[in-house]
Amino acid sequence: MKKKSKQVVVKVAKQKVADVAEPTPKERDGRLPAVGTVITKTYHGQNLEVKVLEIGFEYQGKIYKSISRVAMEIVKRPISGYVFFGLSK
Repeated sequence: MKKKSKQVVVKVAKQKVADVAEPTPKERDGRLPAVGTVITKTYHGQNLEVKVLEIGFEYQGKIYKSISRVAMEIVKRPISGYVFFGLSK
């Protein structure tokens, strides 16, 4: 006796364009200065400059997603970038 093979049926639901919600842009943290601002800090006698970008932060020619990542790169340990750069309220 032969076994019948099962057929898988996949139904695709059609959506109207009006039904699809547009993604909302991520809100910027109010503690951050405006895009284009250069944050400066003296750390261990070294002058640091971090430029605020729309997509993150630029430090020494490298782009970072968060200000905390920049701070961690500088101090070589986990630290809040907001606290390190004095951006907390």
